Amino acid sequence: MATPNRKSKHKRGIMASSNPTKVLLLGPAKSGKTTLANFLSDAKDAIGQYRPTVGCRILEFQIESSQLAHHSSSRTNNNNTNNSEIQLWDCSADRNVSNCLPALANDAAGVLLVYDITADDHTTELEELYNVWNNYLELSPSRYLIVARKWGDGQPNRKRTIKMGTLARLSRVEWDIDSDGHRVQNEFSSFMSSVLLDIRRKREEEEITILKQ
Repeated sequence: MATPNRKSKHKRGIMASSNPTKVLLLGPAKSGKTTLANFLSDAKDAIGQYRPTVGCRILEFQIESSQLAHHSSSRTNNNNTNNSEIQLWDCSADRNVSNCLPALANDAAGVLLVYDITADDHTTELEELYNVWNNYLELSPSRYLIVARKWGDGQPNRKRTIKMGTLARLSRVEWDIDSDGHRVQNEFSSFMSSVLLDIRRKREEEEITILKQ
């Protein structure tokens, strides 16, 4: 059974919530998952030679309340929003990881799906991953964000119409680490704001149901 093989902690803020929000990072091999994880968490790991992730890396970091409030709906009261601690699970593309899929999926609140737009087979693999994992997660489409890795420096990006199948209803952002970093960070903050607000709304609904009993 594959197990998490390292844990890094990087803070963005002052006060962490008592229960980190677990987000899975999934995608085909060589899609850029680890590079994205390091970028979002401010990890200082080298981004040089490709090294496949073994099992799962867990990175913890915070998003400041001001970032979340900026991306929240104006109809929502954010006065009580604290800095939110995120627990990002960078899962290996090794198919052996599927043996411990229920454990990895447990308590996951959101998912980042990463693929390389220049790889012909990645969209098919990503759709397969989504179908398999969502059977365990049973999350709404708003709890997923697709990150499409593209390449700068003149490298070819085969711009073509990609039939996303069941993935078409999920939010998607293109990402070039050299030029789109700020935009991807904003998209991630917006995504986490939506996830956290949905969690809070469901918790409030459960509390109301209990009080009515």
